[in-house]
Amino acid sequence: MAKKSFDFRGRASNIGRSWRFDREAFIHALFYRILIPYSIIYGLILLVGVFLRGADFLLKPLTLVEWILFTPQVYETAKAFSLIASRGQAFGHLNESYLFLVRKRYGSRSGVYRVLPYAVMILWVVGFILAAVWWSI
Repeated sequence: MAKKSFDFRGRASNIGRSWRFDREAFIHALFYRILIPYSIIYGLILLVGVFLRGADFLLKPLTLVEWILFTPQVYETAKAFSLIASRGQAFGHLNESYLFLVRKRYGSRSGVYRVLPYAVMILWVVGFILAAVWWSI
């Protein structure tokens, strides 16, 4: 008989359990779970807006809400690419001896990659502001 393990943090489907030990993961999972049904509704309204002229007034505010909900996904994607490109040096929790070997073999490139997610977020927020200003004119 296989030994049954128990996770004291709670069920994996319960995203609230991650709040105590990884708030970034909690925000990512929460926004993702909200984004899924919202995107379906948004897509249906967008489809209706293509065929009916009267539904256009909903698209701009709904697009801005979609943009906000998608923000953590963009950040996490940029962070994942930084982690991959730097071979774990940026944002990684690596053993010091392994980190020493990675830096010796590939060089220390974590500085540029640690800044990348924040630079992407700055561009994302500037794009949001420009879209909001452009649509309000």
